[in-house]
Amino acid sequence: MQSLSELVRMLGSDDYFERQSAAWKLVEVGGEAVEPLLEALERGPDPQVRFKAAWALGKIGDRRALDPLTRALLEDEDPSVREWAASSLEAIGNLRAIPALAKSLASDQSRDVRLRSTLALVAFGASDTFTVLLKEGDLETKQMAVVGLGRLRCTESIEMVASFIEDDDTELRRRVVWSLGEMRTPESAPLLLPALKDQSHVVRMTAAKSLATVGGEEACRMALSLVEDEHPQVRLATVTALGEIGHKDALERLVEVMFGEDDEEIRGWAAWSLGEIGDLRAVEHLQEACVKCPSTVREKALDSLEQVFGIGTGDRKGEI
Repeated sequence: MQSLSELVRMLGSDDYFERQSAAWKLVEVGGEAVEPLLEALERGPDPQVRFKAAWALGKIGDRRALDPLTRALLEDEDPSVREWAASSLEAIGNLRAIPALAKSLASDQSRDVRLRSTLALVAFGASDTFTVLLKEGDLETKQMAVVGLGRLRCTESIEMVASFIEDDDTELRRRVVWSLGEMRTPESAPLLLPALKDQSHVVRMTAAKSLATVGGEEACRMALSLVEDEHPQVRLATVTALGEIGHKDALERLVEVMFGEDDEEIRGWAAWSLGEIGDLRAVEHLQEACVKCPSTVREKALDSLEQVFGIGTGDRKGEI
């Protein structure tokens, strides 16, 4: 039987399987292993031992590790240790960790650590913390705070989030648009309006996807304005979004795309979206596409006819 001190020492082994085995054995020991692991976390010279100790402490979940893990998150020189400290604080689940996680998100030099602290704050439901960080943080902090508020579907923050939709930073604008979609409320639709004319096609594409997430008649109407966007990725995202929204008002425009768009893939997804809307008026157009359109479009039209409208297509060579 290996001693606890020997198992802790093995956390620094050059052999991956030996390290993993030692870590899991310490987790299985549970409470008795906490003190040796805390000693390794706070005083171990090897960062590999420290991050394995942080990992094991999170798996054990003992509250005695809360303050040492907090210190490790904010003070350890190695980013892998800080990252696992954030993860383990999430696993322990004590709300006392929130201020340290917020500080880590706002100031850590490692993007990976900041991201891990963001995920922990999401797990804690720390919407108030994200709101403060969005007001006061640097650009990267704002980007992550916006994502956190979206993941939490914090509709109370919707106006604040939307206030950054015309920010100079493209990535922040993209995340704002994504977050507004994730909130899944009709209130988001009008707030997405500036994104439809954003200079970045990535933001416009994200807007189409967010409108699909929001859904409803207004979202459909707004998405229709992107059907003729200059960028094919935006048009593709929009055509797909219209199918996901599933509103009949998109039917005529999708028929036009299915027969008139230059990009064959986009035409195919227009056929798919016509099926998703499920309006019987689409049947004759889909049947026509099976005869007149290229193979990519024809296959999607056949799928819609079979899977949505229950119209058999025989050998699938275009004969209905």
